[in-house]
Amino acid sequence: MNDMIDDNSEDGKILESLFEPNNSEVLAYLESGPKNFSDLVKNLEISKEKTEQSLSYLTEHGFVSKIEKDGRVNYSVNFDVLSKALENSGNFKNVDDGLAKLDSFLN
Repeated sequence: MNDMIDDNSEDGKILESLFEPNNSEVLAYLESGPKNFSDLVKNLEISKEKTEQSLSYLTEHGFVSKIEKDGRVNYSVNFDVLSKALENSGNFKNVDDGLAKLDSFLN
């Protein structure tokens, strides 16, 4: 499941998907703690189908954990996996290079 995060050919796609608006909104809402699907649908400004797609993708890649307890299902941010993806220095190399070029152009 989390193997794709370590696969350099997929890093850019996975990282880019975190900044996709629906995925970002789901992650931001879950940041405050576990929520069930109904809470997400009720409080996010995205459709039920898009919420389901985002949860599926984020869960598949390990960014969100599905917690089943007492017949209820909650979703929670997996901060360890998310941090690893965001802190990987190679993930932002192109951004750093681009900003350096922009800075040299402006100055």
